[in-house]
Amino acid sequence: MVERGVQVLCEPGVHLERLEAIAELLADALRPGDTVLLYGPLGAGKTTLVRAVARCLAVTDSVRSPSFTIANIYSGTVLVQHLDLYRLDEICDEDALALEDYAREDAVTFVEWPEAGLGRLPAPAWAVTLQHESLETRVIAVEALSSGATERWQQATEGCSHDKSAESR
Repeated sequence: MVERGVQVLCEPGVHLERLEAIAELLADALRPGDTVLLYGPLGAGKTTLVRAVARCLAVTDSVRSPSFTIANIYSGTVLVQHLDLYRLDEICDEDALALEDYAREDAVTFVEWPEAGLGRLPAPAWAVTLQHESLETRVIAVEALSSGATERWQQATEGCSHDKSAESR
């Protein structure tokens, strides 16, 4: 894991609909150049979260797990890079895979199973952990790893609260 940041969300009992709402908040808080580290066991919902965020960022392609390809790149309102390092035990300097190439200021980068690439990946702005709670629910924790990310999360949640209060009128 990377250094701990500010936990901006920790929520148990998350169903798919709520995960999509959290993805919308995260999409609102993301900026080009952000890297999001995704932690959790197989089937916890990491790719589902990326798919939901990508949809919020106007990605129209089908977002799939890049388990066998290592990286998928999608066009939307911002370039979305989706990496999965599950099959990489350790990345050495002589490896052909250059994770540094994913440090793009015009893209948002999601990295599943980032442990193998820590130190070679761009500095993360976010860490998201998903854990199984039941077959249908998850526990999700979102950490902002910079003061800028923390501020953007607060703005996203304030905007969401404002929008919902306006809808209830």
